[in-house]
Amino acid sequence: MARRALRPCIHSQGLRYEHAGTLAVAAQLPWWLTAVLLAAAFFAGPARASVDLRIEATPIADPIQVFVTVTDATGAPVGGLGASDFTVTLDGVAIQLPSFTLPPAQDPSQRVSVVFAMDYSQSVQSIALTAMQDAVMSFINAMSAGDFAAIVKFNNTNPDRASVVQPFTEIDGAAGTSVLIGAVMAPYPGNGTNVLDAVNLAVNQFSAPPVPLPTGPKAVIVITDGGENSSRISEGATIDNANANSIPVFTIGVGSVTGARLDLMTLLAIQTGGDFLPAPSDPEIAAAYATISELLNNEYLITIQSSISDCDEHTLQVSVTGQAMTSARFVRCGPAPSPPAPAPSGGGRGGGGGAVGVVELLAGLVVLVARRRRRA
Repeated sequence: MARRALRPCIHSQGLRYEHAGTLAVAAQLPWWLTAVLLAAAFFAGPARASVDLRIEATPIADPIQVFVTVTDATGAPVGGLGASDFTVTLDGVAIQLPSFTLPPAQDPSQRVSVVFAMDYSQSVQSIALTAMQDAVMSFINAMSAGDFAAIVKFNNTNPDRASVVQPFTEIDGAAGTSVLIGAVMAPYPGNGTNVLDAVNLAVNQFSAPPVPLPTGPKAVIVITDGGENSSRISEGATIDNANANSIPVFTIGVGSVTGARLDLMTLLAIQTGGDFLPAPSDPEIAAAYATISELLNNEYLITIQSSISDCDEHTLQVSVTGQAMTSARFVRCGPAPSPPAPAPSGGGRGGGGGAVGVVELLAGLVVLVARRRRRA
């Protein structure tokens, strides 16, 4: 079910000043820059709590699901909240909470089920294979007993193209976990990038799982450089399938993902209720998986029965007592159909689409990253 708000996230580039050292540095700076730094140091306040939203509002026949993550001033998830702590308005009108579900981290009956889709094109294997495998293993090892995971690997020239190398398996800290780790480490030779085929296959694992999956958050997590060149399914059909199965897609971009690659990675996340997380370096790949893990385990779920049946943009606002307030825009219509995907190229253009491009910097200080799923 998913279309979430699109929010640009602004990240400062390491500018930090402490009162004790500001004057010493100021002596070496122009007067106007000194004034700016002193003002920043004087007026800087403590970090504030944050409320982030992920809204899944399609298809229209389904209730609106609002996934809420609440973090304190240190960035740690806030637990122990109840329905009475949340105030929700839809287009400015207050609504009651007909259904409120605690996150898996607080409710033992809630479990996480994920499919990892791992890009084994040469362009990814050459720059991020070890980091990708280590990050997926760390994610699996951090999952709770009773969670479920499956592994999909993909490239175009492997005889299996995109395939399930390990179906849904229960995390048990023993044999089940070991089987998943072995699947992560197994080689998958080939070249070419068929991202859409892999995402579609991963989503399909939820529609007909080999074992019953527990109640709780479900997601596809795909790591790729976004160099799509070989899929047989279209972008629109992939997104529609994810939405029909209410599966958010989280995309992790290996290397510097720009241009058409960035568009694809962002759209898959935005249109399905997931997030796009850029990971140009090995440590950032691990951090991206850790972020998604924390997100899935600490989301409060508010379910809203709504009669909205138009394709207009609507605004939902959530306030959390003693924390913060945020809002997000959403629509209840699915994305417009995309044109059919080009015919497979066989070997994959130029070896599977390399991780190329640069991260755009604004004034050398601020990075604008388009993120879709959760943030207002």
